[in-house]
Amino acid sequence: MLENQNRRNTTTVTVLLRNLKLPLDHDDGDLAPAAAAVLGVDTAGLAVHAIVKKSLDARRRREPQFLYTLALDLDPATEAALLNRKPVAVESYVPPLRAEVRGLRSGGRGRPPLVVGCGPAGLFAAWRLVEAGLAPIVIERGPDVTERTRRWNRFLRGDAFDPESNLLFGEGGAGAYSDGKLYTRIRDPRVGEVLEVLAASGAPRSILYDAKPHIGSNLLPSVVRRMRRRMAEGGAEFRFSTRMTSLVVEVGRVCGVELASGGVLDADAVFLGLGHSARETIRRLHRDGVAMERKPFQLGARIEHPQRVINQMQYGPYSEHPRLPAADYRLVAKIPGGDLFSFCMCPGGEILPATERPGFICVNGASPLGRRGRFANSGFVITLDPNRFPGAGELAGIDLQEEIEARAAALADHPFGAPALRLIDFLAGRLTNGALPESSYPMTLTVAPFEEFLPEPILDPLRAGLSELCRRLPILRHPEAVIVGPESRSSCPVRIVRDQLTLQSPSSAGLYPMGEGAGHAGGIVSAAIDGLRCAEAYLATR
Repeated sequence: MLENQNRRNTTTVTVLLRNLKLPLDHDDGDLAPAAAAVLGVDTAGLAVHAIVKKSLDARRRREPQFLYTLALDLDPATEAALLNRKPVAVESYVPPLRAEVRGLRSGGRGRPPLVVGCGPAGLFAAWRLVEAGLAPIVIERGPDVTERTRRWNRFLRGDAFDPESNLLFGEGGAGAYSDGKLYTRIRDPRVGEVLEVLAASGAPRSILYDAKPHIGSNLLPSVVRRMRRRMAEGGAEFRFSTRMTSLVVEVGRVCGVELASGGVLDADAVFLGLGHSARETIRRLHRDGVAMERKPFQLGARIEHPQRVINQMQYGPYSEHPRLPAADYRLVAKIPGGDLFSFCMCPGGEILPATERPGFICVNGASPLGRRGRFANSGFVITLDPNRFPGAGELAGIDLQEEIEARAAALADHPFGAPALRLIDFLAGRLTNGALPESSYPMTLTVAPFEEFLPEPILDPLRAGLSELCRRLPILRHPEAVIVGPESRSSCPVRIVRDQLTLQSPSSAGLYPMGEGAGHAGGIVSAAIDGLRCAEAYLATR
């Protein structure tokens, strides 16, 4: 029965209708009539309160269709009609647990909290602190996102590479120029809050209900900029081109950080959101005794197809329908030596060099909001267990990453080029003869054997897993498919240890390791949530 607690006022009740199916060529005006038809009531008796979820059902051998979950406002007569029906086709609507995006306030006493890193974890930690009335200082080794974009575009046009301003360092972190994927498996009410904050900062409102929400590499920088400006209005201070080198610790408690410029910043607490590529800082923290441990991480390569090939694979005869988005996929091959799985699939996107210094190469994927590019790419990675790392010590995984990236860079014909093969040649264990197919990669791709940079425990399952996927989906063996490597920074091989309750480092009180670089998150939303949680843990001590 529909419960009175769902009443928004004295004349309507809000209910939930799941799995409403609509054809590809529908528009938003069709939602209410379609819902009324399913429920067997008059359209005048209901209104769409909100789209709760929207997804695409593109399973093979059927025409693709959109599936909606709708919150509907019903008038009393329509509610009564539904109550008399058996079974009732709707259920009680419980509004999502989303924290209100409150007005930001300034204030605070004593030494301010310090946030290191301006990626998702750092931004959302600062957001929560400002909400609580504090005035955190946020430092970021790279420039603000506007300047960062300028420098990156100049690099692509031939200017010198900037080790402090690239796809890894700068406002927004490593995710600022990615696809901007926001779907996560985390079951946490803060997911809704993160999406609300991003939408209030200029992201499309559709991220609040899309089954696979994303913002896009072209829009994310402006969203990050708006978030920063709102926090600055609330009292936060942002200092760019400011790199932390080490912690200042007194009697077992962090009280500030040393800067590369030679100065010191005092702080009541330090929120450490370095990102997984601040390797020199992680090494310094390790030398200074900050507790760390090995953790599993992923290694592999990135594969690119023409987008039309992936559309054909997923949509079949409907692949050219104008209402269908650029198709994506999520693939897994279970093989000896570890499962191979696709990671960070970028429809309509491009492959980019994701490195912070010359002489090392790693590739990553990105795609704009519209995903209208000619190519689709995805990482394909194997999870490497810590017990299988070569070498000793907590930082052995970073050592392995650097060895792979240096070997790959040495094979390339351009300082930021990457080794590549036709996929069919990689599977056959041979080099590609002649020119490689056209690719989205902005630098030079060089034909090179992957045996020269990928270790056997990664190379063998990568080849076996891709062979299995191509057996199941022969279209993947398309002659224009290219494999580019390495994909080595999909996750961090180190975890900076923290107490499960206080979220502080056991070796340095007042230090809150957070986000991907500390090994406590993977992806934009999970890192943002981790930043919120760390700020909340700190606020609970005040």
